[in-house]
Amino acid sequence: MKLQNLFPVSAILLAALFTGCSSKLDSNLETVSPGSPVNSTVIGATTSSSTMAVDIKSAANFGILSGVAITSNGFGTINGLNVGIYPGVRSSVIGFPPTIIVNGSVYASDDATSGTLALLIQAKQDLTDAYTFAETANSPLPLIVAGDQGGKILTPGIYKSTSSLLIQSGDLTLDAQGDSTAVWIFQVGSALTTVGGAGGNVILTGGAQAKNIFWQITSSATLGANTTFNGNLLALTSITLDSGAKVIGRVLARNAAVTLTSTNTITKP
Repeated sequence: MKLQNLFPVSAILLAALFTGCSSKLDSNLETVSPGSPVNSTVIGATTSSSTMAVDIKSAANFGILSGVAITSNGFGTINGLNVGIYPGVRSSVIGFPPTIIVNGSVYASDDATSGTLALLIQAKQDLTDAYTFAETANSPLPLIVAGDQGGKILTPGIYKSTSSLLIQSGDLTLDAQGDSTAVWIFQVGSALTTVGGAGGNVILTGGAQAKNIFWQITSSATLGANTTFNGNLLALTSITLDSGAKVIGRVLARNAAVTLTSTNTITKP
């Protein structure tokens, strides 16, 4: 009889213990309604990217580097950076002025100034090395992306496309999540094109810095009219800035031309 009376008491104690533990567990869980999106626009390649920064070395002194020609078809401004061409010559640098260079100079392979040729050769080699590093970077593991990146929020990491990329249907936001050393590398298998204007820009948040963003472009890049663009463009062939496009970063083309249309600005990040 005494043994039988123990069972109700034991059951009550166990039920109370389970209820208490269950309520503590439930308080630490996030409630998600079935079918509701969780961070549906945020894409993350890694949580830490500071170890994979691309070192562009002496190429960092240039806002524009080109292989064969640099043309500016209207007024523009290069802020705090040089303009350089190699192996092209000074006669292939057109439109400076009316485009002005603030706290910088134009360097061409045929300049008579001592040391200029060596400076340009080194800058182009540093660009080539940086391009190759960015192209082959694989740690952390690249996240595959394709098509239009407009409207997305990307956290730091390596993003790889096997073909062309667009920024068209909205702004692309790069979110450092409070890490000012955060790095992005974009490996673009063909061309990069932005539409610019309302909804085709690259914007930064969470402490992200343009100097830590690298766009390795296997062919050419075109920034649409009135684009605001952040980062260093490392293109194998050409780069074109349509009217009003602004770059906080650098425009570095290994083999072909860089073309500014009008009212373009390139500003040291």
